[in-house]
Amino acid sequence: MPATCSLKRFMYFVLFTAATFVSVSGCVSTGGSAMDTHKKGMESVTEEEYVVPKKPIDKHSIGCAWSKQFGPVEDPGVADIRVKKEKSFSGVQQDFAYNRGIALGGTPAVAPVQAEIGLQGGSVEKSKLAGLEIITPVNIGDVPFEPEVPYITEALRLANFKIGDEKSNKAQLNVGVGSVVGNAVATAEVGSQARRGTEGDGLVVAYKLNKIDMDSYKKQDTGSLKLELNKSEEKSGMIIKARYHTIEPGTSKSLPRNLVWACARADAMSRDMVAAWFVELRSTDPKRKSLTIAFPAHPKVDDCSNYSSVIFSKINPVTDKIERQKITVTVIDAEVTDSLKPQIWDARASLVDESFKIKTVKPGDLQ
Repeated sequence: MPATCSLKRFMYFVLFTAATFVSVSGCVSTGGSAMDTHKKGMESVTEEEYVVPKKPIDKHSIGCAWSKQFGPVEDPGVADIRVKKEKSFSGVQQDFAYNRGIALGGTPAVAPVQAEIGLQGGSVEKSKLAGLEIITPVNIGDVPFEPEVPYITEALRLANFKIGDEKSNKAQLNVGVGSVVGNAVATAEVGSQARRGTEGDGLVVAYKLNKIDMDSYKKQDTGSLKLELNKSEEKSGMIIKARYHTIEPGTSKSLPRNLVWACARADAMSRDMVAAWFVELRSTDPKRKSLTIAFPAHPKVDDCSNYSSVIFSKINPVTDKIERQKITVTVIDAEVTDSLKPQIWDARASLVDESFKIKTVKPGDLQ
């Protein structure tokens, strides 16, 4: 039989086999028998650590709470969390992420990610999946853990994948023949429902969730402290002082820029603010930074009388616990006169010290 006929029959076989696999499972195998054996032994372990999103997304959502129904839940009142990105060199992790990316409707954003189905049956070259990123917080203590709530602490992201603006399901299989006879290369492109508004490079294919291990949780609360103007309170290693600050008219000055405003609207109006109430926090530990929380006095901003945040966190390497301190400040009543003199000031503050370990939340725990 001529060589060209044998090659054609082989190509038809490859097309039929791969297309059948796409229609049944929604993804293309990325390796030969060696990788398949490796996957069967390890993939179940990998899947038990990660939660797969229900829809394509390009946000890592590190530090967000996780809802069984809605997925990542963003809290606009929580400060941004610094994250770090590292490349994954785990073959099993790369294979897991790639298959999930295809199943979620991802396609290569730059050069095609190719899977070898050659006669030699070797495992896929993992360098072709080098775009897999592991995104984690720089300091996991910055994650705003609350009891019984799962939080996203790690994201697997295919940096060289993207979600297109597709209106219908589609599955394409492109097969090319290299210069060496019998060396077939296949790439799959799989889509799902219309995804307008989700187009973007990079595809998050899985999240790792953690929550507080309540068996290790400890908490100390100072209780409610009354804050009087120009009087210092020392509690739980912190010196707290409230004071009033105003800008003299006509001086062309503005309030300090290193303030943490109690709400986003006040922050946006800060350049036009001429008077504010300051709650200054200074630690008795010289290694910790000071902090000044600002509440608008003039112009006054409605619904800007509460502030709550983690002001310090670290990991204790001896106990493997996260240790953190939170503050809550509530301004009950505050008024200034027409001449911008302080008239009424009634505020409360509380400090909470917590320590705890965290544990992984498995997909089965969310059922």
